[in-house]
Amino acid sequence: MTKNSKTDSDLDLNDKPVSLKSVLENDLKKLNAVYVEDHLNIDKSIHTIRKSLKSISAILLLCEIHFDREQYLILKTYIKSLSKKYGVVREPYVYLQTFNQVKEKLKECDSNYLDELKNNLELQYNLNLSDVKNKLETFDSREESILILTEELKNLDKDFKYKPLKRRLLISFQKSRKLYRKLNLGSSACEYHRFRKWCKIFYHQQTIINRIGSEKKNKKNKKLYKLTEFLGKEHDLQMFCSYLSTHYPEISQFSKSLFSLKINKLRKKALRLYPKIVY
Repeated sequence: MTKNSKTDSDLDLNDKPVSLKSVLENDLKKLNAVYVEDHLNIDKSIHTIRKSLKSISAILLLCEIHFDREQYLILKTYIKSLSKKYGVVREPYVYLQTFNQVKEKLKECDSNYLDELKNNLELQYNLNLSDVKNKLETFDSREESILILTEELKNLDKDFKYKPLKRRLLISFQKSRKLYRKLNLGSSACEYHRFRKWCKIFYHQQTIINRIGSEKKNKKNKKLYKLTEFLGKEHDLQMFCSYLSTHYPEISQFSKSLFSLKINKLRKKALRLYPKIVY
């Protein structure tokens, strides 16, 4: 058998229909596994839910051509609403976590301001945690809106082929590359946030392509995941800086150079790593 004929055979195999349900299965299981018993790990649970929602959103975008427009927009809007909801839920955790990471560096600041900041962050976090626990109990151990979403997705009886997915993946790659080429260390937080968004979409879609195709890029996918982690930490610092600027301008002014150094370090890592993944 020639090399070309083997490649053609692989392409024929890869172009067989693939079930959308099987592709979404892992994410649906994660979404459906939020129980009251997870209260001690609620931060981890919320993080898992948000990751699964982003993965589902990226998969649906990958398969967009197989949906009628109205059906796709309904699912997209529903997922976006849930993602935003859980993003707000996680904010106090991110603020407190970021504060704990940098508090040693902030000790030169007025201790009264720092004590007040710490107490307020802990108060917000604990109130938020109690609210989430109450909601989980109210919905009989699970978030009702998640159950609705999982049922909607389970009822979808859609199959798709490999080649159109590769074309859709290429569009996501091109989007991330276009955003990357416009970035520099002085780019805005919004520009880096958009870049992170499309890198995560590209990561989730590439993971699915690896699962259903013969082409394996596990090493590059690990680097792509690492890139999204750098960008995620940069985003958390940006969020915390914005919070300080609004509520604690005295601390914000003092810590400006500290956060700038940390943000630039993460940006440099991301900008150096991206070409190793896609070129």
